[in-house]
Amino acid sequence: MTDSKLIDSSAWLSYFYAENTRIRDVMESDDMLLTSSLSLFEVKLKLLKDKKEQSLIQKSLEIIKKRSLVIPMDTKIGEKAAEISIALRLSAIDSLIYTTSLTNNATLVTLDNDFRGLKDVLSL
Repeated sequence: MTDSKLIDSSAWLSYFYAENTRIRDVMESDDMLLTSSLSLFEVKLKLLKDKKEQSLIQKSLEIIKKRSLVIPMDTKIGEKAAEISIALRLSAIDSLIYTTSLTNNATLVTLDNDFRGLKDVLSL
């Protein structure tokens, strides 16, 4: 039986930069991997800020799209995320990503300290 894991942008970036061996284990597992469409924005933004070549940026985004199911932001997620943002004091994007994981019954895999201690979060 496999579990669903929603991979946060911090985890994808750590995987691409080979910064954390634990994230490699998650990425290479049999678990179903999901990614919020907002994480595509965050990953691309970080790679652009790091002045990576366009070909590397495109390759990175293609890896995300091939290895995981990209979940689009929708009204259900948006409305619930507003409540979660207030309740847990999360930023807008963090609450949208966290709500996406909860809505899809997935464990959020992250290196972002803002999620530490939250239900159904695997902090690496």
